[in-house]
Amino acid sequence: MEKITINLEPEVDRAAVDRVRAAINELGAGGEITITIESADAHQADPVLEVLDESGFDYQSKGSHNGRSYYINARRKLQ
Repeated sequence: MEKITINLEPEVDRAAVDRVRAAINELGAGGEITITIESADAHQADPVLEVLDESGFDYQSKGSHNGRSYYINARRKLQ
C-alpha cells in the first residue's frame, strides 16, 4: 500500500492545495496520505478536504499533542 506524507506549513494556499492534488493523483486504491498543517492555519483546511472528498478519500483529522500541528490522515476508498 502506498503512503505519502505532505507538510503544508507555513500556509495553506493554492499552491499547497495543488501539491495535495498532485500527490493523491499518484495513489491507487487503498493508498494513504498524511497532510500536516500548522494548527494556527487549521481553519484553512477546507480546500484540502474538498479535494479529498472529490477524489474519493475517507479522512480523519486530529491535532498534535503539543498543539502545534494539525494532521489529516486520508485513505482512498476501495472501489
